[in-house]
Amino acid sequence: MIRLIVLGMLARQSMHGYDLIQQLEKERVDLWSNVLPGSIYHALRQLAKEGCVQIRDTERSGNKTRAVYEITPQGSELLQGLIAEAMSVPSTEFPSAFYAALFMMDRLPKKEVIRCLEQQIAGLEHKIALWNKGEPGKAELSGNPRLVRQVFANGIAHMELDLQLLKQIKQDLEES
Repeated sequence: MIRLIVLGMLARQSMHGYDLIQQLEKERVDLWSNVLPGSIYHALRQLAKEGCVQIRDTERSGNKTRAVYEITPQGSELLQGLIAEAMSVPSTEFPSAFYAALFMMDRLPKKEVIRCLEQQIAGLEHKIALWNKGEPGKAELSGNPRLVRQVFANGIAHMELDLQLLKQIKQDLEES
């Protein structure tokens, strides 16, 4: 996924790694992608080795020299393939480790299971709040605000269903 994100960002505009990280943080890509800032530089180096991006220019900022990257025709071709692949393959991901733990939760004391569920509920509520907060800004930055709203609504709906499940399991445990 990181290759798709980096190439997609560079297809919009040439930039150096730091600007790319700043833009990803501004757009809150971390909320759904699990892309870590440090992995951006590694991806840029790897894509440069493969001929998918190249250094267009260098800029000086204080004592630092920063390479400004641009996507190459080969990178544009790869990006199109990555987009088509990502859009063609169903991407329903389940929290499989969590599901496995649910089926083995009887190995923990009930109070510990409830504590774990409460922790996960709080984390999920926080994540939903971040998504709700991030959606207007992302929609404003996007060339397609309607699509952004649809994607955010879908992601939030998934998290709300997970939250509903967690609360129901917790309630069932408390009542048993």
